[in-house]
Amino acid sequence: MQKHIRDRDINLRLRDIALLLELAPPGKELVVCLMHYLAQEANSLDPEIFFRNLGKNTPRYKEEMMTIAEHWVLKGRQEGRNEGRSERDKEIARNMLAMGLDRATVSQVTGLSDAELDALVDSAA
Repeated sequence: MQKHIRDRDINLRLRDIALLLELAPPGKELVVCLMHYLAQEANSLDPEIFFRNLGKNTPRYKEEMMTIAEHWVLKGRQEGRNEGRSERDKEIARNMLAMGLDRATVSQVTGLSDAELDALVDSAA
């Protein structure tokens, strides 16, 4: 698995990985570690699809693959929420600054730092 970690699309190696897991089955803890490594480092189009497909192809590890896939789905959702909140805070800060409110108040209300406010002002200019 580590040999192909930087391949453009690790999904192309799905059959090889499944075959290796079935031919020389490592312990479940090692499989979970390897799969988390793949999810973090591999150039995969979609980790959720990768692990769901791998689970289908490796019945011995299906439960672990589904758990890992669910973990990455939840992580993606959380990252999306955080990104949305950040964008919302920046939009609120832009509006407050446009209304003429002082930077200290804007920073206190939005939680944005002085550097982040500077970047907003610079991008608006």
